[in-house]
Amino acid sequence: MKKYHTLDCAHDYDFVVLAINSHSKAYKLCWILNQALGLNFEITENHIINEDLIFSKFTSENSEGGILNLLSNRSKKGHMIPSQKSVNYFLIINQEHWIVEKYDFLSKLRAINDILLVFEFELDKEKNSDRFIIHDKKN
Repeated sequence: MKKYHTLDCAHDYDFVVLAINSHSKAYKLCWILNQALGLNFEITENHIINEDLIFSKFTSENSEGGILNLLSNRSKKGHMIPSQKSVNYFLIINQEHWIVEKYDFLSKLRAINDILLVFEFELDKEKNSDRFIIHDKKN
């Protein structure tokens, strides 16, 4: 009889993920976020998982050192998070003072007409949450 071993790791992520539903294309959504929130999203290298899942990625850095990444949930070969097929985009926020700014930021996002729904994604309940880890190449 075969024995199966599972590795159960508790992750402590240093970022927050927001799930966004929108009918807009990624570049248009980034332009809207730039205009409405004073961000500076620019297209960057695609986020690649297992060499065959390729997702578009846009990055914005603010003056306080915070980094925001907008990732598409859909690629030609599948979803980044298969359990969340109805979500169009994920906004990954690496910012120290997120707890203080959370409600204000969410209310500003909800006020944007092109965003149909936005909610904080619970990383601890998702088995594919490691797909949100981005390894940016710094020069």
